[in-house]
Parts: sequence; C-alpha cells; structure tokens
Amino acid sequence: MLQPYVRPGIDDRPDLDKALSPEDKAAVARLAIKDRRLPPEPSADQPEAQAVRLASAGTSAAAAAAASVDTPAPDMASAYLDMRDPMIASNGEKPDARKVSRLNWGFFIASMLVGAPWVALNGIAVPNMVARLSHYDTASAVPVTINPATGRPLPVATDLAMPLAVLVVVGVIAAMFSMPLVSALSDRTRVVFGRRTPWMVAGGLLCALTTLILGQDTSIIVLCIFWAFMQFAYAMLSVPLASSISERVPDKFRPRIERWHGIGVMLAQAIGMCLGAFGVMFDAGTSFTTIAAIFALSGILSVLILPKEPSSQEQPRVVMDGDAVLGQLKFPAHAPAFARVFAARTLMMAGVGMTGVFLWYLVRFWVYGKAVVLTSAPMTIPAGFLIIAMAVATLIGAALASWAAGPISEWIEEKGVPTAQVVAASCLLYAFGLALVWGLGVWSTGAARENGMIAFALISGFAFGLYDALGLELVMDSLPDPRTAGHDLGVYALANSAGLALAAIVGALLVNGFESSFGYYLLFPAGIVLVLLAGITTLLSAGSTD
Repeated sequence: MLQPYVRPGIDDRPDLDKALSPEDKAAVARLAIKDRRLPPEPSADQPEAQAVRLASAGTSAAAAAAASVDTPAPDMASAYLDMRDPMIASNGEKPDARKVSRLNWGFFIASMLVGAPWVALNGIAVPNMVARLSHYDTASAVPVTINPATGRPLPVATDLAMPLAVLVVVGVIAAMFSMPLVSALSDRTRVVFGRRTPWMVAGGLLCALTTLILGQDTSIIVLCIFWAFMQFAYAMLSVPLASSISERVPDKFRPRIERWHGIGVMLAQAIGMCLGAFGVMFDAGTSFTTIAAIFALSGILSVLILPKEPSSQEQPRVVMDGDAVLGQLKFPAHAPAFARVFAARTLMMAGVGMTGVFLWYLVRFWVYGKAVVLTSAPMTIPAGFLIIAMAVATLIGAALASWAAGPISEWIEEKGVPTAQVVAASCLLYAFGLALVWGLGVWSTGAARENGMIAFALISGFAFGLYDALGLELVMDSLPDPRTAGHDLGVYALANSAGLALAAIVGALLVNGFESSFGYYLLFPAGIVLVLLAGITTLLSAGSTD
C-alpha cells in the first residue's frame, strides 16, 4: 500500500504542544519576545485635537480654522516626519474615498449638531431663565416693580447681571475640570464600540436631560448646580468629537476636514443664536425642549453619520491617576513668551465677553429699555429679531475674515510686516466697533441703536476672525517645546475661560453700580479698554518671540 509522501522538514516536524513538557514550555516562554503594545497617545497630548477644541470655542476661532492660513500645530507624531503612510490615520485605519467623504461631511454636520444647541443655551435661553427666576418680566414694555403676590419690590434690570455672572463663573470652573477628566476617561475606555462613540452618545442624552431640568422654574442655586453638571455632560459630547478628528483622519486629508469643521462651527453659532432668539420670542419653555431634542439627537446622529469606530478592547490598560487630569492644567514653566500670548488672549476674550455674556440683556434692556410701544406685542419679539440680525452679521463678518486671512497673510510675508502689528490692528478695529455702537447708543435711541448693534456685529465678527487667524502664528511661535505642543495648546485654550470669567465679574460689578437699566452701557467702554490692552500686550509679546 502506498504511503503519502512526507515532506522533509515540513510534515515530519513534531507537534511542540505534545512533544514539550510543561517545564520546556515555560523555558521557551521565558526566552520569547514579549509583544507589549504601547497605549495610544492621550488626546490631551495631541496638538491637532487641541487645535480643534480651540476652533470650537467660537465663531472667530472657527473662522481661523476655515481660513487658508498655513499655521499648523507642531505635531511631532505627524506621518510627514517619518516613513509612515500619510493616508493612514493614527489609529491604524486606512479609509477609502467613501469613508473620507463620510468623515468630511460627518464632522461638518456633527459640529453643527453639537454646537448650535450649546450656543442657544449659553447666549439666550439661560440668561432669559435667570431673569425668569428673578421674577423679571422680559416680555413687558414696562415691567411691574412690585410683586403682587408678596408686595415686595422686584429686581430692576441691572440686578440680573450679578446672578448671571455667578452662573458663568460656576460654569467656567466646572468646565475647567470636566474637560480634562472626560479626556482622560475616554482615552481609557476599552469597549467594542470604540473609545469615543459611547461618550458621544451618552453625552448627548445627558445634555438633553440636564437641559430639561434647567428649563424648570426652580431657583438660582439649583440652576447653578445643574449648570455645573451641564458642563460635564457637554464635555462628554464635545471632547471625544474633537479627539476623533485627530485620531481618525489621516494627515493627508486633515486640513480639508478641519476647514469644513470650522465652517460648521461658524454656522452653528448663527443657527444657535437664531434658535435661542425664536425660543424667547414665542415660548421660552419650548426653547429648552427644542434644545434638549437636538442634544439628544446630536450624539446619536454624529455616530451614525461617521464611519464605525474600531473596537478599543485590545487597547492596553492605562492606570488612571490624578496627574492625568490635573497635569493638563499645569502651566508651562520658564515660558515668558507663552505667558504674554496667554495674557493677551485672556484680555481679548474679556473684552469680547463684555458684550457676549450680557448680549441678551444689552439688546432687551439697553436697546429696547425705553422703546416707544405702539402695539401690545411682547418686547421680546423685536429683541429676538435684532439678535437674529446680529447673528447673521457676525457670520458674514467671520466669513469675510476667513476669506481675507489668506491674502493678508501672504501680504505680511511679502512686505515683511510684523504679524503682531496686524493682530494689534485687528484689536483696534474691534475697539472701533465697540466705540461706534456705544456712541450711537449714548447720543441716540431707537433705530440708531439697532443699526449700531448690527454694524458692531459685522465689524466684531471680521476683526475677531482676523485676530484668531493671524494671531495663531504668534501662538505657535510662543510654544516653549514642540514636543509638548498638545499640552501647551490645551493650556492656551484656558485663556478663553479665564477671559469669560473676568468679563462676567467686571461686567456685573459695573452694571450693578447703576439703578437704571441703562447701566449696561458701561460694558462698551470697559470692553474697549480690555481690547486695547490685548492689542498692547500682543505687541509686547511679539518682541519676546522674535
């Protein structure tokens, strides 16, 4: 009987699982090379992730992302610095043309779904809720001054500035710790759905639930508690989204996708202000319900539109410690140039926040504080339409800035003009916009104030867009070490929060010093001073970076 041919060295090899004893197997295991998989880079150390978070901070920062100014963050892990394929993302995926298109449109739509309800909540809905909880009737032309139920005096318009400032400061402090915490926790998530997907879905649903609670008639203290909780919920939604762009988009397509993400943030700002304005114009309670519905859909739809995230179950375990969170807030040492740029940004954001934090009160109580009432319609209707007009004007100004930033940057390079001087000029232009609306408001009333606010929105959108687009080069030049660029950019983003808190505190103290609703006019000269100080600090920081 013929025997099958035995191939020497192949078919006659022994089965090592049966031939070796347990002692032999242990000896071989000690000599084997251990395949120790390195954990992925934390999102707090990814420069591109921090740049996306910075671009999500507002219309102007988004205009900088949408502009064609070539000032990338110094990413030492970029595929262009070694022999890796730039068509492969940092998480190992190599998306085809269809997936790249889904990433592009997915992040564009997700930026609007996530940003629009947040803007509506911050800009209009929550300030109006503060007025409602203070028993101030924002709809009446001449609100009553005595509570008919208790017989006690009701607050005047200027009394609303202080509780709103307290709410803003509470939110800033909560957000300052929530974002690093969510960043560290999502980095360590090991589930089949991926690291970011569960956080985005849960964050959207949690934002919706908290928004419904914020819309209830409770008290200022309860509002502050749930507003702090809202910061954590929104961080669950926004932080993983920003990290996904850095991890899932290959270097080859990142500039285009980040540009479309910036355009989405710009549109989200305008849509959000319109959404909040329509809410207070007709039914403030419905406004919170609509915002909650959009929040609930934002995380789910973003996950469905984007390509499926790969599983993170095989990701190595990383120990969670306090430094993973608090280390993200550590200011870089021995970096005077960075400190000056940080101070300039804080002053600029404080000047912008003077009108941004109290925008609803400025429109309702300063522009229409003593309007001539010819109909019985609520005064929130003309105020809401003015908010919508300002949102559109700001969008136009930011879009013009994103279009003009590229040619201006080329002109600066050709003529040898210091970038800091052009950035300081944008601060001066912003101060001019504040002075224009302030002058029209002091010496006139009615339509002049309305037109002044719209002109200010257009000028400020353009000026602040240029400030961010061109000032980004100064920020990159001031980074002390390119190896820690991600961490340092995350610290630089804290200047937005610091400026917002400073604007809320200073603005409330100025407004509360007057008994009339016209005390809000002091916000304009205070903003002018802060913006000019930001321009001066920018010029000083230029010398330290040269």
